[in-house]
Amino acid sequence: MKKILTAAGVMLLWTTQAWSQNSTVLVRLGYPDVIVYNAKIVTMDDPSFRSTPGTIVQAMAIRDKKILATGTSGEIRSLAGPQTKQMDLKGRTVLPSFILTHEHPTDWAFQEPEALKHVLPEDNDFLIVRWLKPAPPQEQFTEFDRVFKEAVASAKPGQWIVLSFHWGPEYEYAAEMEKLFPKFITKARLDQMAPNHPVKVKNGFITSVINSKALEELKKVHAPLSMFQRPATPERVKKYEQDGRDFSRPIEPDVIFKGKTALLAEILKAEMELWAAHGITTFGSAPYAYHNFQALSYLDRTGNMPGRFAWGYNGPDFDVDTLRYVAGLLGHGTDHLWNVGAWGEGLGDCTTINARPEVKAQERCALAPGTLGREIVEKIVKTGGRVATMHSGGDRDIDYFLDIIEQTSKEAGLTLAEIRTRRHAFDHGEGAPRPDQLPRIKNLGMIVSQINTNLWETHRGAPAYARDYGIEYTNWVVPRKSVTEAGIMNTFEIDRPLPHKIFLLINKGITRYNDRDQKVYGAGQATDRIIQLKALTTWGSYYVFREKTLGTLEPEKFADFIVLDRDYLAIPEGDIPNIRVLMTAVDGRPVHLVPSLAREIGMQPSGPATWKSRPLENTYARTGAKDAKTGDL
Repeated sequence: MKKILTAAGVMLLWTTQAWSQNSTVLVRLGYPDVIVYNAKIVTMDDPSFRSTPGTIVQAMAIRDKKILATGTSGEIRSLAGPQTKQMDLKGRTVLPSFILTHEHPTDWAFQEPEALKHVLPEDNDFLIVRWLKPAPPQEQFTEFDRVFKEAVASAKPGQWIVLSFHWGPEYEYAAEMEKLFPKFITKARLDQMAPNHPVKVKNGFITSVINSKALEELKKVHAPLSMFQRPATPERVKKYEQDGRDFSRPIEPDVIFKGKTALLAEILKAEMELWAAHGITTFGSAPYAYHNFQALSYLDRTGNMPGRFAWGYNGPDFDVDTLRYVAGLLGHGTDHLWNVGAWGEGLGDCTTINARPEVKAQERCALAPGTLGREIVEKIVKTGGRVATMHSGGDRDIDYFLDIIEQTSKEAGLTLAEIRTRRHAFDHGEGAPRPDQLPRIKNLGMIVSQINTNLWETHRGAPAYARDYGIEYTNWVVPRKSVTEAGIMNTFEIDRPLPHKIFLLINKGITRYNDRDQKVYGAGQATDRIIQLKALTTWGSYYVFREKTLGTLEPEKFADFIVLDRDYLAIPEGDIPNIRVLMTAVDGRPVHLVPSLAREIGMQPSGPATWKSRPLENTYARTGAKDAKTGDL
């Protein structure tokens, strides 16, 4: 029995024998724009917590951005009209495109060079950008003086200078860089080296230092208490003005690109295209700067969004009336830009685990009673809003978060059924939830976003938990198996500018094996490839409030899909990191198409594969190699 879409827009089930007659009804509505056939289309239409991918079909028809019908190749091809584009995929695997529920493309556009290099003219008159090459930190610090002096000498009067260090293609320099950067790069040093230019220097990730000239430019755009990516107090503002830190996110979009909305939009578009080249088309995140949101809205209005952005509000204003308006926005927007909640100050990492005094001294609770973060989250819940896209860390802060939801919802007169409709969420899963928190999370109807990156890195996540708390507590780091077995939807994130690592990180969730120190962390939390895929597709659609239109390949849903060069369901686990995405479609239109497949199906390559800079060859790429026969990267 096959699924189709009728004139009334209702899915019905038709027998194979009746297909010919019923296909006539479909054709009267208009022929399909595209037919994909001779494929292994894994629809992921089973949202259960079982390790089952749902229906697998050979073909699907697409019209007006959505899937019209699925079935056998013969059935679907019978719907074709004179102008229908038919794609023979020769048995290749097709999956729903990926949903990352905590990802920051608006940050990553300025953290890695590809999108910026692709869009920004080198001879522009307002910004000089330099990236240090990957090398041990001490070598980068030595090279910094030469590169920075050259940039200052090249800069026009008043021109911005932005320079970024490098964590290494495998983040092998991250721990040392985070330790040494604040000692080596200071506001005073930047003032001395570039007294006449606004400067921002990044440690290879989001953390940065700006000089006095840059602070002056920032104050022209933002009032003191709105200069941060998180809530601020006067004391915090004063401290960071003195050392030039914690102004990382608003600098590029709000200040450097002030008045350049169309150009900023092109950069964000290019960044999303880069992620689409690895199968990722929907992002859950705060925009982190007002101009980022304006640029995304510009892309949406002009029909140029290459993906979908489910945004969370994170300030700067958290008065009750503002949050009432935000609560009213929940789930509302367009097909490419909509609201999924709000959050204030997160990233608390306090735990209930006994540890060495020096470890406990470094812990910080963001949601403890009396904190600004707790006050804001209480307001969000009390005004009927949803908490989502929120950074989180240790299990004690999750205790506080659950307390807030239960107590504040009761005070606001919300029933349990009403609480569950909010689908409150916390992200990362860096050290939570612990086992006894699962019943409360399940009862409240929450969703948990989890970061497999913590199973790959060595400077944080599972290796750090093993070092600081004990190997047994690494079962609390990305505890996907426990969460799944408890019947709690869990989703997927990278939270680093590393889209090409997506299949590697899937593998890490399956094996929990860290290649660099050759240890398995939290073996009891390993899941199979189907559960990992559900987190990336089916369950992710629930997090972003779009389960009716995204996450699976079914009639009435948007035709967001990817074509792989290997069979994800059948290849050995060890081969999963080698999977490459040959095509990514959003609304049935390719936003990424490699040359080899383009030639096969009679289309033009699209997306980053066509960029002059050939982005997939750089140091962030998996191989850096170009196939001599196909021309693919």
